[in-house]
Amino acid sequence: MTLSRRALVARSLVASAWAAARPAWGRPHPGRAKRHAPVCRNRPRLSTCGQMVPRPSGHPLVETVNERSSDRLVTDRAVMGITRPRMAVFRPDRPNGAAVMITPGGGYRWIVVDKEGYEIGRWLAARGFTAFVLFYRLPGEGWSSGPDTPLVDAQRAMRLVRHRARDFAIDPERIAAMGFSAGGHVCADLAARFAANVYTPRDAADALSARPHSAAPIYPVVSMDPAIAHAGSRQLLLGPKPTPALEAAHSPIAACPPMRRRISCAMPRMTRLCRWKTPCACAPR
Repeated sequence: MTLSRRALVARSLVASAWAAARPAWGRPHPGRAKRHAPVCRNRPRLSTCGQMVPRPSGHPLVETVNERSSDRLVTDRAVMGITRPRMAVFRPDRPNGAAVMITPGGGYRWIVVDKEGYEIGRWLAARGFTAFVLFYRLPGEGWSSGPDTPLVDAQRAMRLVRHRARDFAIDPERIAAMGFSAGGHVCADLAARFAANVYTPRDAADALSARPHSAAPIYPVVSMDPAIAHAGSRQLLLGPKPTPALEAAHSPIAACPPMRRRISCAMPRMTRLCRWKTPCACAPR
């Protein structure tokens, strides 16, 4: 059997289209949870703990990924039940020496890893930044560290990135934090309480500072005042009846007063939150 040049080209195009479509067909049906889904399978990872973190009590958590997108070519995954805090790494072709740790949002119910994580990581990497998307544990899932659980993982992640700076060709003094929604609360909390003693040091990385060079909380939750707080995030972080002291402790806008004037203008570029002499990451160096 002989094939004309036109028929050969047509068959090649069909084969290419088939190969491009196959990965999308393997995705779970939108809205259907998939357990143990390898969200970082094709992405370099940096573990913040090295192993599963044990919970003091309750049923074992199972990491679950819920695909919410109705478009098979676009992912919108929400992850919950995280027991292995880790970072997905986006490395640029030409590093500019700076890095950004990204904390996706999700109302502390889950972590929206695509829209507020991977998409931002790819965007930053295309511009020379090394990006680290943090999979942090959720405070409402029974951890002994309670409302400090996301801050524990954020502090540890920032110190670990700084400790491994040479491996990623970055300047340890040029590591910023960026977060969205509830992840913006993690980002702002890290900026305000980077020096808070919220976990027991485990290795040499924990001797380093967790202070980010700069912070960009994007449409963040910055107060636990019930009059202005996001109700769902507040309840999952603090519980149904928090004390005023607990509310104040987890309100970055109260911990760093100059943020009141600058926190609301989260610009699409990284910037210092303020330039005041206050005990937070936005204070001048």
